[in-house]
Amino acid sequence: MWTNSRFGFNLSAVTTRRKFITTTGSTMAAASIAPAADGDEDTPLLSFGLIADCQYANVDPAGARFYRNSAAKLDQAVSQLNRHGLKFSLHLGDFIDRDFKSFSELKPIVTKLKSRLYHALGNHDFDVEDTLKSKVPAELGLTTTYYAFRHKGFRFLVLDTTEVSTYRYPRKDAATVRAQKELRALAAAGKTYAQSWNGRVSNGQLLWLTGHLEKATEAGESVIIFGHHPILPEEAHCTWNCEALHKLLSRFPCCKAYLNGHRHTGGYQVSNGMHYLTLHGMLNTQDNAFSIARLYQSRLEIQGFGRQPSLKLTFR
Repeated sequence: MWTNSRFGFNLSAVTTRRKFITTTGSTMAAASIAPAADGDEDTPLLSFGLIADCQYANVDPAGARFYRNSAAKLDQAVSQLNRHGLKFSLHLGDFIDRDFKSFSELKPIVTKLKSRLYHALGNHDFDVEDTLKSKVPAELGLTTTYYAFRHKGFRFLVLDTTEVSTYRYPRKDAATVRAQKELRALAAAGKTYAQSWNGRVSNGQLLWLTGHLEKATEAGESVIIFGHHPILPEEAHCTWNCEALHKLLSRFPCCKAYLNGHRHTGGYQVSNGMHYLTLHGMLNTQDNAFSIARLYQSRLEIQGFGRQPSLKLTFR
């Protein structure tokens, strides 16, 4: 256990605890997910940082959500991530909880991060005034809301699961009206994920994703995908077109894992050899949650800190 002296609270690296995820609705598969082994002599291809749901706002706590504490937790995570020579880092949506000014309050913290920071968009990132919604992607350094990058024979794809939603655009925007209609139809069909805090990738983004999976297959690359909303296990936090995404990803053996945030208590399922991992949210409780991922050709080892378990995901 180590202590951040500036903020005066403890962070426990759970690498030594050999913890498994125990969230409701998760399916554990011991052959596919296990505590990271000690003494592995292999050298990882690269390492990267992972954070989900910082969800900062300068407001008082509500239940298990400690909004104001997230700034200190993020500072603590940055200090730890900087010790590990990371190739890049990702924040998987809901960087803020509300108020556009919250972005600027976090900037002095993330500018200290030595590795490049990539963002996925989350629903709370758009909990700002209607006139400011269009400025959110640029505030997170995004010139496009879904994108790809490549390293060491791996293709990394970052999805925008907020693209079709009831919160992404101003209230009277035609896109919002269409999304509200779609949400009502999903609710009428009895879908558990028919919730206003969810959303989905557009049909155009699905075509973009399919194209990258085809190109990766042709190039002999492996693929890891990131987003905000879960795909599996199917429950109230999943993206609206989780079934279509699951079907698509199952078709491509090059696709190894999908990592996301949104459900703060985490989650996991393996389906057709593909890993679907929901990371624990930084926001919840007074304990922190973030991780370092070490990528090997045949697996992804996640060293968890705070509430995030340490895991080893063996690729199909």
